[in-house]
Amino acid sequence: MQHLTATSLAVADDLRRAEHSINVAMRDTAQFLMTTLDATSAHGLSAAMTHGTVKATVGALGSLVESQSQMAMRAHVAIERTGRQLGLTETSWGELLPKPSGSADAPVPVMA
Repeated sequence: MQHLTATSLAVADDLRRAEHSINVAMRDTAQFLMTTLDATSAHGLSAAMTHGTVKATVGALGSLVESQSQMAMRAHVAIERTGRQLGLTETSWGELLPKPSGSADAPVPVMA
């Protein structure tokens, strides 16, 4: 069981890290979009000049949001379900640390 617990901790840590990375990428992409729009406005550039950049950035942001949704709604749930089936406890998932959620600031209840 000790090897299973160690493996579970590694999986939980990687899941936390992956979800955190997506959240950081969403924040940075949104900030890039705002900076681009601010620069366009500040320098009086035409919307046509920045249209491609804005469109690509919005598309990237949408993809990141979808990625986070997939992690939170599919991967996260599947890993928790498997952990429960294997008899893992909250401690096995990281010493009572909350697992990541769709929001970087809102903890999700840990497995019972």
